[in-house]
Amino acid sequence: MRAVQPVQSDFAERDGVTIHFEVYGEGSPTVYLLMPDVIVHSRAWKGQIPFLSRLCRVVVSDPPGNGLSPVPDSLDRMGTRARLDDQWAVLDAVGADRAILVGVCTGAGHALTMAAEHPERVLGVCAINPGLLLTEPLPHRIAFDFDEHRDTYVGWQKQNRNYWRQDWPDFSRFFFGEMFPEPHSSKQIEDCVAWSLGAGAETMLRENDARPYLDDEIPRARAICEAVRCPVLVINGSLDQCQNPLRSPIVADLTGGQLVVIEGGGHLPQARDPVKVNLLLRDFIRRVAP
Repeated sequence: MRAVQPVQSDFAERDGVTIHFEVYGEGSPTVYLLMPDVIVHSRAWKGQIPFLSRLCRVVVSDPPGNGLSPVPDSLDRMGTRARLDDQWAVLDAVGADRAILVGVCTGAGHALTMAAEHPERVLGVCAINPGLLLTEPLPHRIAFDFDEHRDTYVGWQKQNRNYWRQDWPDFSRFFFGEMFPEPHSSKQIEDCVAWSLGAGAETMLRENDARPYLDDEIPRARAICEAVRCPVLVINGSLDQCQNPLRSPIVADLTGGQLVVIEGGGHLPQARDPVKVNLLLRDFIRRVAP
């Protein structure tokens, strides 16, 4: 059951690959909510869509291999460049020459990158716990070899290629338990685990293998932020266990943006604290596109 139904549900096509998208509400501006990776689909924005669609036109899309977007045949179509081009294709499909971009985690990194490469098309960016490599990762995210076979997998050792294939639902329960350090988050964890099953281990591994590691990614990430010319709002959960919380103030500093820290918040504040995030988004949208 949904609080509001889409006014349009369709597919954008780019080079033979389709991307499912939905549009809610009407009018201006267009606000595009970008996904984090393929681990969840567009329902992850269910706390924002009903509220924001009363103010403007809201666009969401499913990542490749989750929701209603099929898994591409080519591994290259799971990489960052292809994901960015897919998101531009969605904006073209809905006829949005300009939009406000809102992203969480990797989606926030995509939003900032899109603003840097086509500033004439981006009115503003809200980056929630942005996934740009502006610092070293959190130690627990890189403590264990992703490809190593083990007899047992405990804690962050479960972030492992072999364990994903062995017991993806258990990894998902562990991972989202870490993403929601806030008390009483059982519903949010339950939702995210269910959405992650739409991708599963093999789709997640395709995304992982399609994303090359760049030795110069920190200077490259800084260059992306320095190239952003639109207004920026950065929302950071102080207890984020996915992206290093030190990255958010760097994004705000390099873009000249506003930084809002949610003390005690985790990686997905739009799900755990939707009222606070929605009000921040409302005020940002009104400031950017009055």
